[in-house]
Amino acid sequence: MEEKTAAVKTLSFLVVTIGVYLLLWQTVCTRAELPVYYYGRLIELLGIGLFIALALHTPMRFEEMGIVTSRKTLFRSLALGGAVALLLFCALVTLGRVLRLDLSFSWHVRGDISRATYFLVAPLQEILAKSVMYYSFELCFGREHPVLIVLMSAVVFGIFHVVYGSRMMLLAMGLTLLTGWMFHRVRCVWGCALAHFALGFLPACFGFA
Repeated sequence: MEEKTAAVKTLSFLVVTIGVYLLLWQTVCTRAELPVYYYGRLIELLGIGLFIALALHTPMRFEEMGIVTSRKTLFRSLALGGAVALLLFCALVTLGRVLRLDLSFSWHVRGDISRATYFLVAPLQEILAKSVMYYSFELCFGREHPVLIVLMSAVVFGIFHVVYGSRMMLLAMGLTLLTGWMFHRVRCVWGCALAHFALGFLPACFGFA
C-alpha cells in the first residue's frame, strides 16, 4: 500500500511539474522574448522543486537513485560514460576528415558556454533526468518495465526542451534514451552525466551547431 501511495504521489508531482512548465513557457512567450538560456534554468528549478517534493512526500532511496553508489559501480559507470565520450570524439574527428572540414577544437564555444558551466549543468540535468524522473517512473510502473521507463523519461525530457524547437527535442530524447540505457545497465548517475557532457559539449567544441 505504501509503494502504491508513493507511486500515485510521484505521478501527480510529475504531471504538475510538466503542466507548470508548459504554462509558464506559454505565458512568457506571449509577453517577452527571453534567451533560451533562461528556459534551461527554469527546467532545472522545476526539477529541483520536484526533487524536494519527492523527498518530503515519498521514500527516497539515494542508492536506488544512483546518487550514492559503491566504488566499483561508480568506476563502471564512469568507464561507460568515458567510452561514449571517446567514441564521440573519434567520430567527430573522422567525420571532419571524411567531409574534409577545417575543424579546430576549442573549449570556448559559440553561445558563451564555458567549460566550467557545462560541467555543472550536465550533472545537474542528469540527476534530474535519472535520479528524479527515471526513479519516479520506476515507482509508478515498477522495475520490471525498463523499456517503458526509458521511453517515458525520454518523452518527458524532450517536452522540457520544447522551447528549443523540434530538432532539439528529438536530440534531447535521443540523449535520454542512451543515458537511460546506461542507467539501467549500471545504477549510477555519474557516468550518465559524463556522457551527457560529452554529447552536449564536444560537438560545439568542434564547431558543429
